[in-house]
Amino acid sequence: MTGARALWLTLVMAAGFTWGALRVAGTQFRMGDFYPEYSSLRTDPLGSKLLFDSLARLPGLHVARGYTPLDFFPEKSATVLLLGTPAAMLDESDFLERLARAARQGNRVVVTLASTRPPDKSSGTLERVWHVRLRYEAHRYAFATAEGWQTLNFDDGGHAGSRPAAIGRPFGRGAIVLFAASEAFGNQSTARAEDLGLVSAAIGPNSHIWFDETHLGVAESGSLVGMARRYRLTGFVLGLALCAALALWKHSSPFPPAQAPQEERAPGRTSFAGLASLLARHLPPGELASTCWREWLKSNRTQVSPERAERATAICRERAAHPLEAVREIQAVIRAKGAF
Repeated sequence: MTGARALWLTLVMAAGFTWGALRVAGTQFRMGDFYPEYSSLRTDPLGSKLLFDSLARLPGLHVARGYTPLDFFPEKSATVLLLGTPAAMLDESDFLERLARAARQGNRVVVTLASTRPPDKSSGTLERVWHVRLRYEAHRYAFATAEGWQTLNFDDGGHAGSRPAAIGRPFGRGAIVLFAASEAFGNQSTARAEDLGLVSAAIGPNSHIWFDETHLGVAESGSLVGMARRYRLTGFVLGLALCAALALWKHSSPFPPAQAPQEERAPGRTSFAGLASLLARHLPPGELASTCWREWLKSNRTQVSPERAERATAICRERAAHPLEAVREIQAVIRAKGAF
């Protein structure tokens, strides 16, 4: 196989591999498999993108995603949805304080819990600060105690023995709503319209709805990689990087390596000899005298009378076979004194 064929085969294989990798990555990004459960960017049954898109289509509502921490939340009277929150985060006093601070600004903060099992050891921060104790039974959460909180929904329709599944409480000018599960906000529940009343009651009357993504680890990093991930430009950036690498490879090292041309040297040649060789190669001897005469006339025509110019032209025709003698006779005609 020649070097050119090997290069083309390598380029075709690299292009095919890159196309396949970008196609797989693009498919996974469209499905949202890369995002955590109940993220508003995820389109499968474990996401909440259908709820986000449905609310965004309703007139009078402003729906957006939050990629910055709640400490920098700009709204003052909005509904903030923290869907799929791990229960371990409610055991952190800093996280509870951020939720309370956002609620005191006049926002309605809705927190739904993920179905993941809590850690074996708990510091009891949620019970100590908000007087709420969680219980994990049959792969689901429920509120065992909720002192000072209003029950919004029960896990078994309010029958005997059922426990609160959704509770709420005012915080300053706003409120905090806790859900023991997140299924009501998922894509599957939204498509079936099973719990739209409960979701609507949780969102409340606010016209600005904010889907927080930072508690799921999807945050604005402030870098080019973060911007590309946010606007789904990962495949485009990878394609540009591949094109740049191929361009650098092409210009830096030719394949196969080209042999350096050998420098031609002509030792002992003078400039006059080089000029004579150039004239002999490109100009017939019979046209040498006439060509030189025409080139000389281009810049010295005013110095020669018309009679002398006609005589010199005739000499070029008569002495074409002997250019050296013709040049001498022309020189004598030009330098002759008196009228010609």
